[in-house]
Amino acid sequence: MELLAEIAKPRPVGTVQNQEITGYIESYLEDLGYETIKVPFDCKVWEAGESFLTVDGRKLAIQVSPFSESFNGTAGTVAAGNIEELQRAECEGRILFLTEDLAKEPLQPKDYPFYYPDEHKSIIECLEAKSPCAVIAVTGETSMSGLKPFYLVEDGNFHIPVASLDKEVFAEKVEKALGKEMKLAIVSRNAPSTAYQLIASKKAVNPEGTIVICAHMDTKYNTDGALDNASGVAAMLYAAGNIENTRYNIDIVPFNSEEYYDPQGELIYLEKLRETGTEVTLVVNIDTVAHIGSKTAVASVNFSEKEEHELDKVISSCTGIVRGQPWYAGDHAIFAFGGTKCVIIYASDLFEECLSYTHCPKDTTELVDEGLIRKTAEFVCKLVNSYKCK
Repeated sequence: MELLAEIAKPRPVGTVQNQEITGYIESYLEDLGYETIKVPFDCKVWEAGESFLTVDGRKLAIQVSPFSESFNGTAGTVAAGNIEELQRAECEGRILFLTEDLAKEPLQPKDYPFYYPDEHKSIIECLEAKSPCAVIAVTGETSMSGLKPFYLVEDGNFHIPVASLDKEVFAEKVEKALGKEMKLAIVSRNAPSTAYQLIASKKAVNPEGTIVICAHMDTKYNTDGALDNASGVAAMLYAAGNIENTRYNIDIVPFNSEEYYDPQGELIYLEKLRETGTEVTLVVNIDTVAHIGSKTAVASVNFSEKEEHELDKVISSCTGIVRGQPWYAGDHAIFAFGGTKCVIIYASDLFEECLSYTHCPKDTTELVDEGLIRKTAEFVCKLVNSYKCK
């Protein structure tokens, strides 16, 4: 499948490949007759080198967090497992190990505009106030990705050097040495770059509203992002070529910062809607579909009972499509929370299996059922072509 092959490559925001794939999607949609705009935004591109922690003469590999500051030196060490221990700890100028409650899940980036829980805010503010010379997050697996150890912080606005260490390695080789000085090398570089948010539109003569079909096009670092989310972008683009609904304006939006710490692409599109006074009638978000052995799950938010019934009829008319439950860790969330009608399209085994491949090198095209991408696109077309706002 040409589309999947063109898109399923590492494409973090602002990288050369991200820019090239944005251009490829732009040309593809222009060939289908869509009018496109490409809005630039400033971003950072990250690169890391070999990084390590030396404990009692043993060099241990660590995983540098994307967008971390660099560090190279020897310092005393201290650990904290909860916010109370962190508040009491003497951290200034020391290497701080975060364990247990403080490292149980990835922290949202500072002041993330769509979701920034108080617990995360408290941890980040306390870390900044304590001024350690570096932070080592002691983590393991997470249900939200295939990374092990997972990154606790991915945030270009967090200016303390930070890396992750597997908690099994910590327990075996580091914990007993806490309090001693250790050598730490975090090799990390950030460079300014430019990325682009693409918006493609087809206007109706007398529009009854606007339907948005979206799928995020960017990836984390060190992954091809085949499932997450080249599969969704491919389905979106195939659907774009077969939309025949002339009652609504159609926007095709490959969001370009869903995996980035600063959601500039999403904010750009929201600002465009505000400037033009556009009220979105329906959002169709496609994120991580077509895992081999799965079906395509469809969930709805803010639908009336009659609309749910109509959606069920479209689902039953398509092969490989089933009902699913809504979730909110995606580009549809800001619309859903605002009351906009949303359809969320994803792999039926997303939470049971699919996420264990994402955000890491395991997410390759071998995991993708290309036929199911086509079936997903056919469903989107049937949904949009028959849609009438109730």
